[in-house]
Amino acid sequence: MSKKVRHVAVFLLIILAVFGSIEISSYNYERKSAVKKLYPVPSMYQRVLIIAPHPDDETLAAGGLIQDTLKYGGEVKVVVMTNGDSFKRAVIENYNTIKPTPHDFLRLGYERQRENISVLKYLGIKEENIIFLGYPDKGLALLWWKNFERTLESAGTKKTHSPYINSYSKGTEHKGENVLKDLKSIIKEYNPTLVVYPHPNELHPDHWATNSFVKYTLYTLKKDQIPQFLYIVHRTDWPLPLGKHPHLNLNPPKPLLKTGTEWHLYPLSEEEVEKKGKAITMYNTQMKVMKDFLLAFDRKTELYGFYRNGTLRKYNKNLNFEEYKIILDPERDNLRDYENGSVDITAVYGYVKTNILTTAIKCRNNTKKEYEYNLNAILFKDHSEIGRINVRFKNGKISSSEGKGYIKNGIVYISIPVDKDFDAIYLSTFTTSGKSLIDKTAWRLLEKEK
Repeated sequence: MSKKVRHVAVFLLIILAVFGSIEISSYNYERKSAVKKLYPVPSMYQRVLIIAPHPDDETLAAGGLIQDTLKYGGEVKVVVMTNGDSFKRAVIENYNTIKPTPHDFLRLGYERQRENISVLKYLGIKEENIIFLGYPDKGLALLWWKNFERTLESAGTKKTHSPYINSYSKGTEHKGENVLKDLKSIIKEYNPTLVVYPHPNELHPDHWATNSFVKYTLYTLKKDQIPQFLYIVHRTDWPLPLGKHPHLNLNPPKPLLKTGTEWHLYPLSEEEVEKKGKAITMYNTQMKVMKDFLLAFDRKTELYGFYRNGTLRKYNKNLNFEEYKIILDPERDNLRDYENGSVDITAVYGYVKTNILTTAIKCRNNTKKEYEYNLNAILFKDHSEIGRINVRFKNGKISSSEGKGYIKNGIVYISIPVDKDFDAIYLSTFTTSGKSLIDKTAWRLLEKEK
């Protein structure tokens, strides 16, 4: 590519970044007018890596982008994290059984693999560029944290190792550390020019956990500057209307318009929309249980977001409290206890003073000591993990003996000592009741202010 063409492409990206937010603010779900295209720099198309939590996610999110990449002479590799084998409703509907056995779930996993291969070959991807990791469906969030070093039994197959003969690492144990090992190996070998994977505000645990695994991998490999497109598949009441509507845009979920993501629409040609729609219908096992939901992604645009890293400030008495804000979270997105504003997180604040990290959790209504407020975080130094934080605040106390927690002006504050040499932190907050998750924020990577 000549320098002139490269400069033009970069200029288009700059124009898009400046005017994209203005355009997005006027979108609505029924709008039919043309929108500006997300113009990637042509070099992005060389080696596109798409990472899907389950078979079909890559087609729903990027069926058009796949076609464009191949049309422009690029290569696409797809990594499928799980085989979607713990989907009980799909087993019941496809195999006419009300009491599925582990064998039934394994059968579904293999069938979803076959569908995935057929669909991606139809879209033009070589079979050798389709990688199945074989980790447990509905288990990725557990692997990300609770089962990072200890083995997890699959909810469907009841296996603690991948039972699939074509898994990337045959017989791999269901541990989070093994997921990272596989992703690091794939990304180092493929050296992608564009990575496409789920957004951290996905509601499905497998989806947001996939985001965390990929983000962690890119950061620790010092490849976090590679262009990244983040997609959404699962949000409450989205996308609407359900069913096939190829004349409509796939607009951003309204609750996510003001949470720090830059959203862009990627227009498709009529031919690409038609081919993507055909590809979606080839997922027979899923069409039987969620046809209208799947077809809602067959539209004239695809949706991608950019969620930038943030900054963890050093404490400065002259700063306004709002200047310490590090995460914005949608209101009224509780998974449980829906109307309880005291556990509906809306913003997270953070700063560091010497070797003390302070995090403040703000909810829609004043927080209350009888509820549980949690902080999970990973500390980094020179792109390597140096420590983890897992703290719970309840009844005026925190689970860590070294820190302190309190409520002030209706906001929960958690202060704990940390390694003073850390230079980045990856964190999320969440509210729980017993073992039940009520609300959680996206995970966000923050560089410490120098």
